Amino acid sequence: MRALCVTVDLDRDVNRAAPGRTEAVCGDDMCCRCGSSGEGAIILSELLDDLNIRGTFFAEAYTLMSVGASSVSGHEVALHGYDHEDFTGQVSGMPMCERDIRDVMERSVNTVKDVTGATPRGFRAPYMRAHDPLMSILGEYGIEYDSSEYASMGRSVMPYLKWGITEIPVPKGKDASGRTIAAYLWPMHEGNRGPRDYIEMASGMEEGVFVIATHTWHMVESIKGGMMDRARREKNLDDVRNVISSLIDSGYEPMTMEQAMGRFPPSGSNARTG
Repeated sequence: MRALCVTVDLDRDVNRAAPGRTEAVCGDDMCCRCGSSGEGAIILSELLDDLNIRGTFFAEAYTLMSVGASSVSGHEVALHGYDHEDFTGQVSGMPMCERDIRDVMERSVNTVKDVTGATPRGFRAPYMRAHDPLMSILGEYGIEYDSSEYASMGRSVMPYLKWGITEIPVPKGKDASGRTIAAYLWPMHEGNRGPRDYIEMASGMEEGVFVIATHTWHMVESIKGGMMDRARREKNLDDVRNVISSLIDSGYEPMTMEQAMGRFPPSGSNARTG
């Protein structure tokens, strides 16, 4: 069986880590804004509704609180930090201590519960930077699965056990030309790849969970070009629709990450790829 999980990072606009700051900033402005993310959340939610599938939104709690639960109504909401923290300190130069990590987790879980009325069961680390001080305590906050790792693309990409919870990784491999490709749609939104690249990538998997990932703000704003005009937005949306619908047409069964966790019991302590 091949499952398709469409995942969306609901976080502040064009976010990036900055030296000396734990929280993310937006582009070169060193500010915090969520307007593009709010627009993009509605666009993606409506697209998934049109395709009659439920997605999983990994929500940065601050942005979720800012844009409201209605923008992701009907879809699973999981965690993505509170302020898109640089937990590891890789860029900030300020690795977070256990006390601060726990504070972020508690505030994030409580915010998602307050806004959506549901307890989040999943987590994705900001910037896909997972480390033991953070990941080893997730289970204490009701987190049952994570999607902060990449797994080598092969015939089989299955969930596995790590940090005491289920890891459902994002596939990553090589395209026909030998270039690295991951199932994050970032390069497509920036005009560096097309839908066919991701469709061909997914065609090589025979069993397991294919996790597509994107960002809400990337539906209306790019790093290179800034705010998109109407034509660019429409093409952007068509490209995302093309990827998702093509995979479903090829036999992938769409489901949320929570559903995939139940359908694919995790194996051992290492990723099963082939």
